[in-house]
Amino acid sequence: MTTNAVPRRRSGGDAIHAELVPSACIDDELCTQARRDPYWDRLWAPGSQAAWIDSQTARRSWKYKLGRANQRKVMDEAEAMRYLTSNRGRAPRQALWGVLDSWRTVSAEQAAALSGYRLLLDPNFSQVSASFAMSVVDIGVYASPYMMAPGLRRSSLYRPSNSTVFEKLIKDTLTWPEWLSVTGSYPWSSGGQYDRHNILAVELALRAAEYLPIGTIMGEKFSSVDLLAGSGLGKRLHRPDNRRADGTIVRSDGMRIAYELTASATKGFENKVRRWAQIISERPLETSGLTVVFVAAPHPNLGFGGHTDPRQEIYRRLAKVLREFPGTGKDSPAARIGVASWDEWFPARHEMSEAFFNLQADFAINDGKGSDRWARRSMLDMEFTPWHTFDATAVIDNSKLLTATPHWLRKGEHTHLIGTPMDRAGVQVPHPAPARPELSKGRLLGSGVGVAGDAQLPARLRIIG
Repeated sequence: MTTNAVPRRRSGGDAIHAELVPSACIDDELCTQARRDPYWDRLWAPGSQAAWIDSQTARRSWKYKLGRANQRKVMDEAEAMRYLTSNRGRAPRQALWGVLDSWRTVSAEQAAALSGYRLLLDPNFSQVSASFAMSVVDIGVYASPYMMAPGLRRSSLYRPSNSTVFEKLIKDTLTWPEWLSVTGSYPWSSGGQYDRHNILAVELALRAAEYLPIGTIMGEKFSSVDLLAGSGLGKRLHRPDNRRADGTIVRSDGMRIAYELTASATKGFENKVRRWAQIISERPLETSGLTVVFVAAPHPNLGFGGHTDPRQEIYRRLAKVLREFPGTGKDSPAARIGVASWDEWFPARHEMSEAFFNLQADFAINDGKGSDRWARRSMLDMEFTPWHTFDATAVIDNSKLLTATPHWLRKGEHTHLIGTPMDRAGVQVPHPAPARPELSKGRLLGSGVGVAGDAQLPARLRIIG
């Protein structure tokens, strides 16, 4: 057996189709089996990029009759702003913005599944069109030619436009709770990145949220090294940078499973592993809850278009880096950095295996060489006991404030997490005495009378999932 051997993979014979598994998403039109499978449906042939259009290109095409465009998408900015400041459509448009700010690039189906708004399936929906016309959102389609046919609205993709419009024009139209729910109180993330990579990252998180007993999922924006191991823990990183995982699955006990998708094993991949290993070696599991899994997601049509299987090289480079961080104890990088394969977790279109239901991955914790060094472990069953000063589950509560969080994980009202405007300002305002105490009958100020409910803050000052 060579030292570079990959552990033997399961055949996927234990797989089950998504339609046979209850989904937390509930809506049959939005759950996994209703969405296009971004890995197995050959949506990316021959490459990994989608075809995009922005508002400037659409207006130019309309003006010079270079192509067709929905007239709503070339509306002037004044009309677009009327849509984007109207109370009508407020919830779905803010949900779309929040999803894009957190996850970067999503399909229309994924945006609808995360938000719970079927309206987002249609790129001609007024709030999507207005966001497009204002250069807040770009709209694209999958690269595969047969996905560009007219009428395939569910095939649309969305990403944040590479503009400053949100910060300059949109932000000031939002109340503070609205801005918080969209951006998490961080600057808006503009511009997209790698289309296939991002869509797969969202799909993995969505399936975890639909089918696994977890606490929450976090998008790329909230999976930065700083939030996972620095300021998010009230600590300072020795060498801060802007690196981010592709997403984070948070167990119900607060353990973080940051995941990185990779279709190749280059020197850059090795450096990425080394960075995570260094961070993990500096942050004990009990005070950070941080683990990492690399998910190999090569193109399924290996051998065509120059696509090769990178998994043997992934294992080799990962093992090479881990030798720089000796030890296999529960706090070691070897015990907290695993590697898995997309086609083992999801062996066919809309199918999920037992390995996915347990988030099984390989860890280099044995004494042997080659494939003997790797042990299969369930990341859902890994032991994690947070230190008494580390509130590991606070992130689950706080994620309910974000419109990027799947709607079934944030149902209910969460305004109490941020308080009232006066609470946030630190102002103590005494309750005035009733004008006629004899009629109040001991009721608190604002309490309901008869069929009327208690007085509430206006909807735009509340956060309701």
